[in-house]
Amino acid sequence: MLLVIDAYPAYISGIRFASPISEKPMANRLPIALLSLLLALPASALAQATSSADTTATVAALPAVAFGTVPAIDNVTLSLDGKLLASAYVGKQVSITILDLVARKPRHRIAFDQNMKLRSMGFVDDTTLLANFSITYAAQGDPDSKSELGATFAINAEDGSSRVLMEARENNRVVPSSARVASRKGGGPGEILMTARLTDLPDAAGMIPGSASAYILAVNTKTGAFRPLEKGGRYTGGWLFDTEGRAQIRIDSQFREMAKEGTTTLRYRKGDDWVQFHEATGRDFNPIGLGADGKSVLVISALGSDRKKLWTIPFDGSGPQLLFQDPDHDVEGATTDRYDGRLLAVSIGGLEQRIHWLDADAEGRQASVAAALPGRRVNVSGYSRDGRYAVAFAQSRTNPGAYFLVDFQTNRAEIVGQEYPTLAKSQLGPAKLVSYRTRDGYTVPAYLTLPPGIEAKNLPVVMLPHGGPEARDSISFDWWSQFVATRGYAVLQPQFRGSTGFGEEHRKAGYRQWGRRMQDDVSDGVKYLVDQGIADPARVCIVGASYGGYAALAGATLTPDLYRCAVSVAGVADLTQMIEWVASNGGPQSPAVKYWRQHIGDPGSAAVDAISPARHVEKANAAVMLMHGKDDTVVPFEQSEIMAKALQKQGKAYELVRLDGEDHWLSRSETRTRMLQELERFLGEHLGRTGR
Repeated sequence: MLLVIDAYPAYISGIRFASPISEKPMANRLPIALLSLLLALPASALAQATSSADTTATVAALPAVAFGTVPAIDNVTLSLDGKLLASAYVGKQVSITILDLVARKPRHRIAFDQNMKLRSMGFVDDTTLLANFSITYAAQGDPDSKSELGATFAINAEDGSSRVLMEARENNRVVPSSARVASRKGGGPGEILMTARLTDLPDAAGMIPGSASAYILAVNTKTGAFRPLEKGGRYTGGWLFDTEGRAQIRIDSQFREMAKEGTTTLRYRKGDDWVQFHEATGRDFNPIGLGADGKSVLVISALGSDRKKLWTIPFDGSGPQLLFQDPDHDVEGATTDRYDGRLLAVSIGGLEQRIHWLDADAEGRQASVAAALPGRRVNVSGYSRDGRYAVAFAQSRTNPGAYFLVDFQTNRAEIVGQEYPTLAKSQLGPAKLVSYRTRDGYTVPAYLTLPPGIEAKNLPVVMLPHGGPEARDSISFDWWSQFVATRGYAVLQPQFRGSTGFGEEHRKAGYRQWGRRMQDDVSDGVKYLVDQGIADPARVCIVGASYGGYAALAGATLTPDLYRCAVSVAGVADLTQMIEWVASNGGPQSPAVKYWRQHIGDPGSAAVDAISPARHVEKANAAVMLMHGKDDTVVPFEQSEIMAKALQKQGKAYELVRLDGEDHWLSRSETRTRMLQELERFLGEHLGRTGR
């Protein structure tokens, strides 16, 4: 995708998220996915009980819905005392089940409106569960003007009731895209801390009517009432809190003419004042928490070096001090203890995406579960405050994800559920980590997925570049590449220049290289597969979503003889019109527009027109399929319409598939499945199959 949204707006005036459809206690019958919770398994037996890649079922017989249905179980989370387990189930609508682990029976099942999409959830205390949803909203009188709006529900696990937090009230408005849960402590009884930008507060609060400022708010999870605790400065984007909910660091960000990527200023609390102690320029500056001494901040950033690293920056102004670096790859993230804030581990980039542990106890917990699940990546999370219970999630490129409840005291674990239960006993495509040299001598890392049960020789190929482009594919299970592989195609996912996780030089090498070196990196992946004897050069298709959709269209128009077909899902076709659309929504001087200009170029320039697929359709030889969600708020549906009209005018072969009710992220099972069905048909028509 082109823009990453890390949180959703809590409320916008005039829009109310529907209350849950059902808040009644569940009947005695357990949901199918939770039946296995009653069957305790020794941890040593987990590998045998959950083995999925060792069976011989034929995947080709599985319909697209087996891959396209969004995970059947998701967001499994544990209460702080370890007595409750909450799981989300997705069908026609989202339902959340709360299971009493002491009584070994479900307490409540809460079903939500079918238009609501669950994004995340977690307990903030022993009985309060927060669930974050989003919904696509069309402006009144303008059905084509849509936004993705969000809401946080507080669910009371004792009685099953729930309430939307941060509701708008008279003279109290929450600005869209601003609300965040900041701390489970720091307010009064029954309160959590949230941050948000508020407008139209009374003048007594120190605001100019009609303006908006960042606030720290104490929010009652049972009543929904909120009260301002502190107001930020003009450019405040957020705060960092200690484990008691005290705001210790304020983060101010702004874009200035001379600093195209913006500046981030850090200030620490000194009495009633906020004292500046560091300022950084660039987009990759990510403060993640307080240092162990309480007098510094932890930051993940390159800070002008060749890779992202973990730094500590003291309040005394002495400047950044290196805390951890990997010799070859970026530090992509960090894990901290949910109770005392200690730094437990850092995640490392590269194809393998390793974890480097900084805490021996946490590493031991992880290792004990991983030993029972060989060949899978295990993430232990959601642990109880006494450390006895934890939720573990295990997956790999060839194993769909499964959740486990682990009891470290008894050394036993139980299966909670599987994300893709219909794939759990099916043979999936083997995955490999590869790299290849490009025409200019550059090395591109990639994930290669091969068809199961077929010799990797002279195969039809699907090139599947990721979105972003400042993003990456991962070592995790990938439903899209596995679906394509099980249909008899080799799938290559190149981490082309501009991708993240492989160093700053690699990321910045993508600046203004859309349709140029970034595209060459994908094209040269075809040559690599041909040279390896894997690919039939006459049967190659390029497929992708968002930026990957752009790459697919660029492949069809800028390298017309390389691909037999191209499939764009929510892709950009005309870069100038895309930038103008972004400017019309956020303003010509918005950070988004500056980002586009820096990474692509000036709209309307010859350089940008030269890499816009819709302006070069006369060169296209490949058959083109366009698929696009009608509710896309990141890349408008109009982009696919522009490409379709240009192809039609030139008499070129194309199909346009409108995915009604779908957003940019393919959040719904029905439209995700339809996308796969249309893709399978299209690939079969133009590439044929091998061995299936």
